Amino acid sequence: MKTHHIKRIAAAFLFGITLLPATSCNKEYLNPSEASVPVVISSPDALMTLCAGLQRRYTIGRQSPLYCYAVGGGYSVYSLYTINIGNTSEKEVESGKGAITLNNSFITQMWGQSLLTRTEAETVLANLNVATVPGDRAGLQAYASIFYALSMGALVQYYVEIPLVNGPNATFSPRAAALKKVIEVLESADAELNTNAISAKFLTKVPAGIDAKNTIKALLARFYNIQSMITGTYNAADGAKAIAFAQAASKTVKSEFRFSTATTNPIGELAATVNVFGAIDSTLGLRNGLAPVPAASDPRVGYYISQKDATTYPLKAFALNTTASYPVYLPGEMHLIIAENYARQSQFPNAIVALNAVRTKKAADDIYGIGADQPPYAGAVTQAAILTEIYKQRRLEMFVSGQELEDSRRFGRPGPNQPGEERNRNFYPYPLSERDNNPNTPADPLI
Repeated sequence: MKTHHIKRIAAAFLFGITLLPATSCNKEYLNPSEASVPVVISSPDALMTLCAGLQRRYTIGRQSPLYCYAVGGGYSVYSLYTINIGNTSEKEVESGKGAITLNNSFITQMWGQSLLTRTEAETVLANLNVATVPGDRAGLQAYASIFYALSMGALVQYYVEIPLVNGPNATFSPRAAALKKVIEVLESADAELNTNAISAKFLTKVPAGIDAKNTIKALLARFYNIQSMITGTYNAADGAKAIAFAQAASKTVKSEFRFSTATTNPIGELAATVNVFGAIDSTLGLRNGLAPVPAASDPRVGYYISQKDATTYPLKAFALNTTASYPVYLPGEMHLIIAENYARQSQFPNAIVALNAVRTKKAADDIYGIGADQPPYAGAVTQAAILTEIYKQRRLEMFVSGQELEDSRRFGRPGPNQPGEERNRNFYPYPLSERDNNPNTPADPLI
């Protein structure tokens, strides 16, 4: 696909995807930047409008990558369950394994909308030269890079292979290659922000809430962390970069998607109805002895969920209602990335210090009010034991973050059909809309 085709129909056909209504994803929000192609290419203001549209594409509606990515993560590790089984697509994702049909609208929308978000971000990145003011250019590059990384990063965590270049019959590349591209885009934006601050004009053109400089560092920490284990063998060089970027990302500045009555939180919109999905129970889906006992002993359980009756646990926090903000990253995630990589490098004292930064923190010490209030780690000082505790803390600290499936694989938790299984798939199947239109679509993973 040519990167300047940003309108819905053109983008959909050129990508080989269709955005048809379905039982669980029946709203498509058009990009608010409906400028003509020549204006988009030649006008910095139009590129800024397109940047503003990136957040809308990524976050608004049941078809959005934010909804599918976050809720899919919860379903994948048995954290969520479908309250009303009439929500067929969600129910299939909850069941996992062979229950996911190829026309599942949840899978279709995650794939299609993530690729459309990426394409619109690439349009901005390909035309940065039209911005002659350094601060405008820095804003355009930073914002487009963030949404490029979020959309591609979601696909990297759910699919084995991903097309890196737009076009008819696009070829697919391993997710390691996709992740490498994500990191390259983010590092270029990070370098630009180290030279030029984002202009005040640009900040008035995009939705408030995202702190670009810290978000880029946090995303680099997240994706270097994934890359460090993407081959199954730990790469210490990538791990060192994950630590450095996690240390550099602010723990006291919020970076979040903000919503209103006009642009509603898609997770909160459905969670608040207590009719589509809820938490599986007070364990948040933690199995094999990882759940806090009793649940009330860890205040994060009560932070993220409530209890309506004996079997219904509505979501709270970032899914409380339609206007609840949703963080792009959490301070606790950064501490746990540092802990994980020190643990994998057998630097156990440093790992435990970072781990305890999460375990012992009070709600008042966290910018989002997420308190763990646990005693310092007193378990075995071994790599296996510390990594298991880090995994547990990630699940409690980052409930419905979208990262659960990747975490489960990376930490070697029991997979589908294994004794004590903790996830219902390893990767998602490709949607029928892609397979029908692209003969290069790889075979689906068995589970």
